[in-house]
Amino acid sequence: MFLFFLSKIFFLLVIFFLSFIFNIFWIFFQIFFFIFSFFFISLFFFFSFRKFHFFNFFYFFLFFFFSFFFSSHYSFFLPFLLCLSSFSFLSFLFIFFFSFIFQQFFFFFFSSFFFKIFFFFLLEFFFLLFLFFFFFIFFIFFFLFFSFFFFIFFFFFIFFLFFLLFFSLFKLIHFSLSFFYIFFFYFFLSFFFHNFFFL
Repeated sequence: MFLFFLSKIFFLLVIFFLSFIFNIFWIFFQIFFFIFSFFFISLFFFFSFRKFHFFNFFYFFLFFFFSFFFSSHYSFFLPFLLCLSSFSFLSFLFIFFFSFIFQQFFFFFFSSFFFKIFFFFLLEFFFLLFLFFFFFIFFIFFFLFFSFFFFIFFFFFIFFLFFLLFFSLFKLIHFSLSFFYIFFFYFFLSFFFHNFFFL
């Protein structure tokens, strides 16, 4: 019985450590995702600077904001969805709901908790590497030739970056505690049923 208790504690500690490592990578992933999305924001302003319209700007950031908060776990879809958007109200609604429904289906399909941990860890890790190379090859190259946009968006970039860091640290604590509570509940149930069946 004592060994069973120790094995459960060890299992909880391992899962908590893995969830902590997973969320550390998730913080860096979100930072690079923001840089990647910021690049698309800059492209949007570059190609629509002469025909700038307030509502296009508003819908674009509305889409970015809601998609980021409602589907933050699967936000690696968003840069590609941003490419498809024409920055109008109908396209905003269509792409937002399509991405939300697709991501919920994706979440439901891979419903195994362990599979989600390791699958998304690997997926986000490789996507993080992709964003890392993309940032140094394209992002810096773009702003070296278009330094005017760099000075325009530099303030917003720093502001949102600090906001993202704060939000990611909050999510780190939140998800780590969530994993801990889930496996603490699992430990409690397994301990209860083990005692119940082996009386």
